[in-house]
Amino acid sequence: MPLQLLALALDAALYPTLLAAVALLLSQERRRPLLAAYLAGGLTVSIAVGLGIVALLQGSGAVRSDRSGASWITDVSVGGLALLLAVALATRVDVRLKQRRRPAGGSDPAGATHATREPLSQRILSRGSVPVVFLASLAINLPGAAYLVGLKDIAVGDHGTGGVIALVVAFNLVMFTLAEVPLVGLAVAPERTVALVVRANRWFSENGRRIAIVLSAVLGVYLVARGVAKA
Repeated sequence: MPLQLLALALDAALYPTLLAAVALLLSQERRRPLLAAYLAGGLTVSIAVGLGIVALLQGSGAVRSDRSGASWITDVSVGGLALLLAVALATRVDVRLKQRRRPAGGSDPAGATHATREPLSQRILSRGSVPVVFLASLAINLPGAAYLVGLKDIAVGDHGTGGVIALVVAFNLVMFTLAEVPLVGLAVAPERTVALVVRANRWFSENGRRIAIVLSAVLGVYLVARGVAKA
């Protein structure tokens, strides 16, 4: 895999939401089949959508080469949005917006329970059903910014059909590392794997904002610089 694609895949792999889903699934009784179903669903939809996007880009001719207008404009646009996200997170704009939406007094609505405050995805994954987890994974694992840029890079490269498929699959295998490694770990050292995932998830939860700021800033600077260099 080209170095630039590998860098984008590693950026996409550091996805705290994925690790949170893995930690939740590992807390269930049937953790191995549930995690396998989640990984299968995520890889299925991500690879299928990725191949479809690459085919669409190549068929439309929108990005004929790495130095085409659409290519560098995409880099600058996505990079600019990533930098804006980093600034918004650093200045806690999202926190202020949530505070404005709260009822007067800052309390939860009457009758609200802990279960209703949990994200819908977590409530679905906690049901412990392999088919439900597989279907939920299809809906949850939609392409993110780094993956979309990676697909654009694959589309503008001089690759045959086999090369495109190999690159999209390789990108996804790297991107889903946080689910693949625990699945392998369950077969080797299940209890230690669960403990490590819980610990890692706790660390990601406590440092999620800083991680998101750094990843968004790094991705933004990289894409803007690359786009300007190709303009």
